[in-house]
Amino acid sequence: MIDLTGAIRKILAGLGAYAAGVQIKSTTIDLNLAAGAHTLFTGTAQVVILESLVITMPNDLASGITLTGITIQTNDATPQPLILAAQGLVANLTAENQLTWEGKCRLGVGKLIQLTIAGGAEGAAYVCSVDVQYRAIVSGGILA
Repeated sequence: MIDLTGAIRKILAGLGAYAAGVQIKSTTIDLNLAAGAHTLFTGTAQVVILESLVITMPNDLASGITLTGITIQTNDATPQPLILAAQGLVANLTAENQLTWEGKCRLGVGKLIQLTIAGGAEGAAYVCSVDVQYRAIVSGGILA
């Protein structure tokens, strides 16, 4: 007699970290950080294809004391832009506003998705939610 339950368990276990279909990873970042690049996500183990990214502002209004804007991009030798400077101007960082990107972008192992702060720190805590949708190319393709 064939143990189908055991066989199915072995097949599923063999899939490891690979998740078929769309995967979503979320994080938060406080815009009250020094000017420069700050890591949001890291590509680990295998290449993934990014499909969309949403950064949502908190419900309190940005004061923009020294903050002049943000961008989000990969750290490739030729960075792939996800949120452009024109989108990330401080005038657009208002309460509960969402900045979005949709497309296709390959993120290699060890490569980063970074948020860059222009100008300087926000001046007070201003914690944003960041969600990215992606697909693994092969088993083990995830974002950390």
